[in-house]
Amino acid sequence: MKKTLLTLFIALIGFAAQAQTDIPYTELNYNVHYHWGMIDVAIAHGVVTVQKSGDSLTATLDGNSVPWNGRIFCVSDTLRASLTPSSESISYINGWYMKPKVSVYRGGSFNPSDPAFYKNIKGQGELDASPQTMEAVTITADMLALYYYFRVMDFPNMSDGQSVSIPISSPGGSDSVLITYHGRSTLDIGGSTYHTYRVSFEYSYQGRMSGYPVETEVSADSRIPLRFSANLPVGHVQMTYDE
Repeated sequence: MKKTLLTLFIALIGFAAQAQTDIPYTELNYNVHYHWGMIDVAIAHGVVTVQKSGDSLTATLDGNSVPWNGRIFCVSDTLRASLTPSSESISYINGWYMKPKVSVYRGGSFNPSDPAFYKNIKGQGELDASPQTMEAVTITADMLALYYYFRVMDFPNMSDGQSVSIPISSPGGSDSVLITYHGRSTLDIGGSTYHTYRVSFEYSYQGRMSGYPVETEVSADSRIPLRFSANLPVGHVQMTYDE
């Protein structure tokens, strides 16, 4: 039976406090793959940066899709968080979504600071973006904190199916992420084999669960997320670490 134990998370962070939890500046590359019906394509490239010193975590995600259907889709997210033993308190978070035409992007006339080209989760910008799109951008920004949590969670002592709920407090309100451990596995990427922890997680958004759990494989050695995989209404999306 799955158990949601906030007290377990507090104990895990207490354990982590005794270990080295600072993270030097790290830059990680990912490839994004999309599958829907007959469509099966590599659609994007992303770069994640993360750095933690003391209680301060800074993480960013910048991604650009490959030219597809006449558009370039860009996502940029920034997270600055203060991490406490029982919760994640976000002092600054913003997610940016841009969708310039390929001709504009390649022609050099694309200006990412022009409100006509973007929409962010603070409501700024003039780009037409659905509430569902902005929910996805918001959750993506929140997800950056997982690059810290996966480093400190005591996976070796967790049982298969065990869950941990982490509260998230931010200027926009209170939400949470539910992380579930699914045991050990291996993953092959580009000819290399990694020993991994299989994990899934789901975020709440404006007080309700998103309904889109994400499966993740985390390196047992480096604790870097090697693969994110999710079934969305628009198809299956997978983001894989690029060595």
